[in-house]
Amino acid sequence: MYFPYLRGRQYELIAIRELLVQEKLSDKVIPLIEPVKFSPTLINTLGVFKEQNKKFSLILNPEVGTFKEEFVIGDKVNLIDKLENTLENNPHFYAATIMNKNFQPEDNFLESKKFENQVVICKNVDDLKAYKNNYGELQIAYNIILENSRLKRKISGEKVKLCDNFTKLSRNTDYSNDEDEFYSDDHIYFRDDEYVGFSDYSVVGESYSESGFAPYAVAIHIVYFDQENNLRIRHFVSDSNLDPTNPAGKFKEALTKLVKAVEKGEIQSSLAIEEFRRLYDTQSYPGLGTVKKLSIMHHLELVGNYLDEYDGVK
Repeated sequence: MYFPYLRGRQYELIAIRELLVQEKLSDKVIPLIEPVKFSPTLINTLGVFKEQNKKFSLILNPEVGTFKEEFVIGDKVNLIDKLENTLENNPHFYAATIMNKNFQPEDNFLESKKFENQVVICKNVDDLKAYKNNYGELQIAYNIILENSRLKRKISGEKVKLCDNFTKLSRNTDYSNDEDEFYSDDHIYFRDDEYVGFSDYSVVGESYSESGFAPYAVAIHIVYFDQENNLRIRHFVSDSNLDPTNPAGKFKEALTKLVKAVEKGEIQSSLAIEEFRRLYDTQSYPGLGTVKKLSIMHHLELVGNYLDEYDGVK
């Protein structure tokens, strides 16, 4: 199983929703969503998962963003009702909790134990005591843990390996210094490593920032399988990067490089790649949020296709 860890920004939510609607999200892919904003996009996306009887996980104690504060204020009554109706009595919903050493059940915006399926995310050895005190007696569906021998020994039950495989750089221009790099082979070896699944932060990375800025360069991050089925990542970077003007022109430069790689057979096809090609043919600029959305869609579809075919069998 693959658990892409998504921060619930609009482009991430639209990415998984479009994959769902187009029937391109494998049953072996369970998005793990940390909600950062209490938005109609979030509620509508979760509603599509329920309508299609697809599994998803929502973190009940998000550590970043403003979701929890917005929920507690309680002025978005319609959204609260829709959210609770989507989650309650839903066998495809997995209630997730981020463990920390000071965790208390009231940290969750909804009581997690009233839900049938539990997921616990444990990143640090120092969090084990709180984990044992709060969840030690419960049947946990999935324990998502960083690769750590002590965590692996001390936590029983089904374990999922969490890694941040994306190299996050402060400037997009810097990706041109290493345009092709190894991303992951967890999809091949997770069973050998005694995990039932694997998790990552897709092509976004773990670090989170509320603020945005106009970049000097446009970079399109696209994963692909090499001849040994390892996942590698290509960074297609624009060339005219002296100032933040003309993002549409910069996108065209990066997109041209991507399309050439696709035409050479270096990048596997997907729903998102076909959309990139359409944008190239029509000379359209969709905005940087859509570029990120398409990169995530491509990643999730590719990994899902691999698991549907191999399911961890090399």
